[in-house]
Amino acid sequence: MEVTVVIPTLNEEKHIRECLESVWSNTVKPIEILVCDGGSDDETVRIAESLGAKVLINKDRTAATGRNLGIANASGDIIAFTDGDCKVDVHWIESLLKEFEDCNVDGVGGKTIPADTDNEIERFWGHISLEVIMSFPDHDYTVTNRTLNDAFITANCSYRTDFLRTIGGFDPWFGNNAEDVDLSWRALSHGAKLRYCPHAVVIAHSPQTIREMCQKSFRNGVSSTKLQKVHSGEESSLDIELYHTLVRSLIGTFKMNKQDLLLSVELMCHIWGKISSSRKLHYRNW
Repeated sequence: MEVTVVIPTLNEEKHIRECLESVWSNTVKPIEILVCDGGSDDETVRIAESLGAKVLINKDRTAATGRNLGIANASGDIIAFTDGDCKVDVHWIESLLKEFEDCNVDGVGGKTIPADTDNEIERFWGHISLEVIMSFPDHDYTVTNRTLNDAFITANCSYRTDFLRTIGGFDPWFGNNAEDVDLSWRALSHGAKLRYCPHAVVIAHSPQTIREMCQKSFRNGVSSTKLQKVHSGEESSLDIELYHTLVRSLIGTFKMNKQDLLLSVELMCHIWGKISSSRKLHYRNW
């Protein structure tokens, strides 16, 4: 089996070199790396081309359309996805391929862990997003439930190319918001056999400033609304626990707890994303 690695990018000059070098350094080399760039105005494209990646221009600029561009142009039997701000483990591709030795397996997701950092905001977000909201156990299993915790994220997942093309790839309507979760849930709805492999490890960077964290939290709120509309058929819902958590964190903020302050900001941006998008968004089946 041959593997194509697809990486959507937009101004990733800070991390793209490390990302590509980690992929090329794998014990099993990919047949190609497709960098699907959404119009970077920094050095992303130049660095990617200098390191042997094939750069494709993603005119629609979103992660969903970028990955679909990769799917359309992939030569490999398997497409492995990661992001431009990630570093993959040296055995990443090898570990993914071992699961595909079962010819019934259609997709494999791996373990994503936060990058080691001295930046307090990045450390906070990495913990919240990859260890609280999502979690990645140390045992392998077959995914059967359409839950957020079991969903594959495109920082670290792979599918058979033919399967992706059969189900139409990523839904462009999701854009940059939960397009990966939607794909894995649709895959299950199509009867796919999905495996989680803890040995396929990717290290992911996170927002490093309050502004970046707020933007990401807001998009996560939008993501929640989009998933709700498509997979539950609900226009909006009230997550009581979300508000309870916000109240508890606000109380901690008044006690001068820095982590509670960050959590309060994160939750308020997330909730605002849900509220502001709940009535504006109407699902457009592509």
